[in-house]
Amino acid sequence: MEWLSKGGYWRGILLSASLFTSLFLIHILLAANGYMTLFKIIAILITIQLIAVGPTIILFGQINNLKTKIVALKIGLLIAIPLNIGLGWAYAGMAISIAWMVTFPALTTVLHLIAIRRTEAL
Repeated sequence: MEWLSKGGYWRGILLSASLFTSLFLIHILLAANGYMTLFKIIAILITIQLIAVGPTIILFGQINNLKTKIVALKIGLLIAIPLNIGLGWAYAGMAISIAWMVTFPALTTVLHLIAIRRTEAL
C-alpha cells in the first residue's frame, strides 16, 4: 500500500487517529474506574494532540517533503477544528460554553496557520 508509505500524509492521519482513539478510550476507562490522576494525564495528552493535529500527522507520517508538510498541516487544521470544539465542550463540563468552544478552535487555528507560514518560508 503505497499511500501508507513513509513520507505520506495518509500514514500520519491513520496513526494520529489511532493514537487519539486509543487515548480517548483509555481516558474513559480511567474515569469510569476512578483513576483520576491517570485520567488527567491522558486528558492533557489528548489536549496536546488535538491542538497539534497537523504536526502529529507530519511526525507520524515521517514527512520530509515541504509541499507534503504544508498539505498535512492544512488537512490537520480541518480535522482539528471540530475536534477542538468537542474538546472545548468537554472542558466546559460537557455543556455548551461559547468561551471554551471558541477558545480551543481559535488556538489550534492560530498555531496551524503559524506552522503553515513557517513551513512555506523554508
